[in-house]
Amino acid sequence: MGYLAIQIAMYLTIAIIAGAMVGWWVARFIYLQQEAECRAELAGLRRNYDDAALENASLRLKLRQLEKVVRKASIPPSDCDYGRFLQLRKALEKTRSQYQELLGHFHQQEKSLAHLKTELQDSKRQLTSLKDEIGQQAAGGAAGEKDAWPTSPDNEADDLTRIQGINQGLAGKLQALGIFSYRQLAEFTLDELQGIQRLIGADIPQVSENWAKTAQSLLQQKYLQA
Repeated sequence: MGYLAIQIAMYLTIAIIAGAMVGWWVARFIYLQQEAECRAELAGLRRNYDDAALENASLRLKLRQLEKVVRKASIPPSDCDYGRFLQLRKALEKTRSQYQELLGHFHQQEKSLAHLKTELQDSKRQLTSLKDEIGQQAAGGAAGEKDAWPTSPDNEADDLTRIQGINQGLAGKLQALGIFSYRQLAEFTLDELQGIQRLIGADIPQVSENWAKTAQSLLQQKYLQA
């Protein structure tokens, strides 16, 4: 009995020691795990603190800048500065108005220039056509009763101012177109005379058949006297 009690006591002691050691190891493992979690959480809190400190410093800098702006804005401008501001604003408005006016004139001039270019091209075509007709008439004469008119005995230009409605300036313009004689005017039709009027300009008197009739009469007088 005594020996059995001793063995039982020994086994119980060993079991108690083994249980204590297992419990210690389990407690240590749990402690180390919790310590690691706490360290990780502490590192995260430190990072958050550093970020918050940087953001706080940035906000403080912006706040100081805003305070400077508010102080400047709260200071009323002097009369001199305000007067200069009004002068500059008036000058700016005047310049803007002048710019808009000049821009409008520029667009109008562009339209007028395009219109004048078109008219110039038309006038050039009419002038070329008219010169061709004048050259043909001077070379071959007209048909019908125009062929009965005598040819000029000389190359002298006639006095076109004797025709009613043709002054010295208008005679010069006609001569610039190659019209020098009564015969040339006598051979023109009314449509051809009106074409000449458009080429010379609208400031001349309204042409009519009287030009051609007067030229015919003067032509006959000229050769009767010759």
